[in-house]
Amino acid sequence: MAPNFQSSFIPKEPITEEVFKKKKAGIFGVLAVSLFATSIVVSVGIFFYKGVLENEIKNLQSQLAESEKNIDKKTINEMSQFSKKLETIKLIVAKHQVISNLLDSLASSTVSSVYFTSFDYRGLEKNLSIDLKGKAQSYTAVALQENAFAQNEDFKSASFSNLNLDEKGLVSFDLKVSVDPKIFIYE
Repeated sequence: MAPNFQSSFIPKEPITEEVFKKKKAGIFGVLAVSLFATSIVVSVGIFFYKGVLENEIKNLQSQLAESEKNIDKKTINEMSQFSKKLETIKLIVAKHQVISNLLDSLASSTVSSVYFTSFDYRGLEKNLSIDLKGKAQSYTAVALQENAFAQNEDFKSASFSNLNLDEKGLVSFDLKVSVDPKIFIYE
């Protein structure tokens, strides 16, 4: 046998060198590992949260389907028809015109020594006016009546005409009064 021939592969001397050297990770290495671990944890959390949301959506869809089955369509149709009728009634009441407000305003503005013998009104839609014929005890009473109409906010203008003394000494007159349209509104 040859003297240099080694029959074993196991070294006879102790190994003094380290085969694997430990490398120290710097701050970037620690940061990279922690970001990687965090992203894995977040991904797993999102995956489970997605499952929870999908389950919740399915539950809500089944509840909605159940609620739709329980709806009383006849009652809903009746309520809808009632609502339409109610809106129509509101429109009618809003456009309804009454003359009683005008009569109340006329009565409160009439001087005690004046009375009216004729009353006529026209133009309820736009230019509201009333035509009156009346009698007064004196010309002073007519002037007082004109002043009373001028102070009333419901009357835009009042014009007296055909002032005459009758056989009993009373002053007869014709009166045309322009009226504010809001006085006829029911509301």
